[in-house]
Amino acid sequence: MTNAMRKLELRERIQAAAKNVFLEKGYAETKINDIAKAADISPSTIYLYFSGKKDLFSSLNIQQAADIRPEFERKREEICRTALHIFGQEGFERTTMDAIAVQVGLSKAALYQYCDSKEDLFLQVLRYYVAGGIRVPDGSRSDDDDWRAYLRVVAKGCLSGARKPDRNAFLGTVIRDSNKFPAFGAAYYQYSYQAARKNIVRFLTIQQERGLIRPGANLRDCMDVFMGSLMPYVVMYHIIGGVECDVDEDTYINQTVDIFVRALKA
Repeated sequence: MTNAMRKLELRERIQAAAKNVFLEKGYAETKINDIAKAADISPSTIYLYFSGKKDLFSSLNIQQAADIRPEFERKREEICRTALHIFGQEGFERTTMDAIAVQVGLSKAALYQYCDSKEDLFLQVLRYYVAGGIRVPDGSRSDDDDWRAYLRVVAKGCLSGARKPDRNAFLGTVIRDSNKFPAFGAAYYQYSYQAARKNIVRFLTIQQERGLIRPGANLRDCMDVFMGSLMPYVVMYHIIGGVECDVDEDTYINQTVDIFVRALKA
């Protein structure tokens, strides 16, 4: 093998190793030492072929890796999880960024690398709360005759999330503090309620077009009634203290769905 071929082979080896590392760690979190270790060469060898990390990255045509930040995202999720607990226990105004920073093992200045302000962090936590909550099927399937089953899945998802004390406490904070901070209520409505309503109405529209739901029914209003019948159970038995739950969850779900279906059935 000629010297030129050996150099070309080593360059390609460096690029192959770099591509794997960049796609795993993203550009920001990748170090030259990581690439050198993956290629089983010394870091100085890489600089014989590339001027630095940016030059090496530019040679690979993997721009999508520029936005990958796994360690950052893992830490951000930890921050959201911790802040959800503290906001839920203390409320928005009494919660301090210092308290959150201590709990996640960061300085206050380092915490601000993940958010612009306490309000911004609260909204990030709200999106995290919604992402881990109710799962509403997208409603795009048109071959499901048992639309009761779909509605039971929606209801079950809504009520099952209410069994988690931290999530209930945080929702209580959203409800309580949204009077003073309307942006919180608006964000909850957008991220959670509107998204769920869109999917449910899509599903019900398909059933209406198939003749299973009476024509002329205002499905958006009907969905508001359905979701509105679930929230009192969550608030009364999981958020308000001192109230003993005397209604079986499955029975409540089945009765709610049956009443709703009877009202809409063609």
